[in-house]
Amino acid sequence: MGADPPVGNDSSAPERIAELSARLEEAEETLRAVRAGEIDAFIVQGPRGEQVYTLRSAEQPYRTLVEEMQEGAAILTVAGDIVYCNRQLASMVAIPLEDVIGRPLDQFLTAADRAPFGALRKAGCGKCRARLAATDGRVIDVYLSLSTTRADDETERLNLIVTDLSALLDAQSGRDRAEQQNQAKDEFMAMLAHELRNPLSAISAAVQVLEASNGQEIPALRARSIIARQVQHLARLVDDLLEVGRVVTGKIVLDRQTIDFADLVHRAVGVCAERPNDQHLEIHAQPVWIEGDLVRMEQIVNNIVGNAVKYTPRGGSIRVRVSAEDSDAVLRVEDTGYGISPDLLPRVFDLFVQGERTLDRAQGGLGIGLTLVRRLVQLHGGTVSAFSEGPGRGSVFTVRLPRVAGPQHTERAPRSECPNRFKRRVLIIEDNRDAREMFRIMLELAGHEVLEAEEGVSGLELLRTTRPDVAVVDVGLPGLDGYEIARRFRAEPGSERVMLVALTGYGTPEARERSRQAGFDHHLIKPVDTQVLEELMRANALADAAHRADVAAGTQALDGSDVARATATNAADDADGADGVARSELADRARVSAGMTAAAGATSAAGAPG
Repeated sequence: MGADPPVGNDSSAPERIAELSARLEEAEETLRAVRAGEIDAFIVQGPRGEQVYTLRSAEQPYRTLVEEMQEGAAILTVAGDIVYCNRQLASMVAIPLEDVIGRPLDQFLTAADRAPFGALRKAGCGKCRARLAATDGRVIDVYLSLSTTRADDETERLNLIVTDLSALLDAQSGRDRAEQQNQAKDEFMAMLAHELRNPLSAISAAVQVLEASNGQEIPALRARSIIARQVQHLARLVDDLLEVGRVVTGKIVLDRQTIDFADLVHRAVGVCAERPNDQHLEIHAQPVWIEGDLVRMEQIVNNIVGNAVKYTPRGGSIRVRVSAEDSDAVLRVEDTGYGISPDLLPRVFDLFVQGERTLDRAQGGLGIGLTLVRRLVQLHGGTVSAFSEGPGRGSVFTVRLPRVAGPQHTERAPRSECPNRFKRRVLIIEDNRDAREMFRIMLELAGHEVLEAEEGVSGLELLRTTRPDVAVVDVGLPGLDGYEIARRFRAEPGSERVMLVALTGYGTPEARERSRQAGFDHHLIKPVDTQVLEELMRANALADAAHRADVAAGTQALDGSDVARATATNAADDADGADGVARSELADRARVSAGMTAAAGATSAAGAPG
């Protein structure tokens, strides 16, 4: 291309100037259009013909924005076919990007959402909730936002933005659950306050009756009976709270044995039948055996049958059935009581959950019993379920446990002859003055000689110098605690002849193990069950008497562990006559103590002179 001739020497100069001016204006207009984003590409005539050059700097930000956005994006025809989509939408529906193009969007919507989207598509703009059905089986809650644009050729296109609501709904669900749990906690605290105030009110009134009775025996006896019953109720509430904590955190250890399930249920129903009520209670139980922890199984049955009694009004009926179904032992408790509402039924085994209660709260309870039932049944490898047709239609609770073959025969341990009256020398080390005084009076009324100490150092000194038959030691003493007292005393020769009993408010397996390692023979939980303590001291008296007799006769020492085991078994058998939960608790504690008593007896026998 040659150089343009000088303008001044050319007669066509005006035309050349006009041409150059026009070309300059065209270039400036093109530059303006490029800067304004009105041009996406240039068509350039070259040696190889026309070539298209796109302006990447103008297009790239928009394309990057759409491709990298967290929402799905698509361009649809007015009929709903996809002509473009970004990677996020393809990921939502779980198919490759190239396979999405050309398909109708309806193909990725659930059947129930296609008609509402069709109405939105016809309207040309708007928003709606919908659900995407992905090819991998997921169903995704989404929010659709639609708008319409018209191309230069007057072709309409639908622009669709798809927002995944999964994270938002999960967060909302989590917040709802937290609010429900918080509400359940608040309701539980209110129920706990109510349940605690009732027995405290009765105890307070009974104390006032005692003060005003002026020696009249009948009012005083009645007041004492009320105090004893309400204290037992308070202890049961605390035990339930501790028990649910242990179960929920997985700190329950099962003492498995073969159990006659029908016999266990018969005994539990018998206890419930002794309570004053106007209900018809029937039981049909065929012999069936399970393997489990006897005490925990009693808790399961007592809770379910007790709930049926509690929530069935007068004149209602309760049917209890035990049967063998295939490889399961099945307990089914059916009542005609208040029933369970549909919204409560899925949560009936959750912690602190209860149905609506009347103002008088005649049914009582803390909403933890069925949580205990479910966890304990699961620990035994079984299942529990609840069914109700609704309020006023009664309910059915079904427990299924693995069935096992029953033993060929059962033998009860021989009952040892125990003296009705025996006297022990007992040392109490307790820093709470009122508790120590009541404990001393109780033991003295039972005929025992009692020594006292109110703190650890003096208590250990008294223990060393007096060598009592039994020492009951509060482990939470200030200064020198009960564990240290036991450790120091057990380091001395001859200390095995003294039965050490730990007194504590903690009943966890860890607390029991800590007591055992410190040197205690037994671990009792406050408030002390006097019957359990009496049986432990009776076993101690028998072991001592047997030891003295053997030493005097010069014969082989009697194995103290056999005596202890037989006596502890008798304690559990004697407990069968007690009422309700107290009976089960007494049997539990007597059986638990049997192992430690046997160990103490064996130690005594081993330390006896030959």
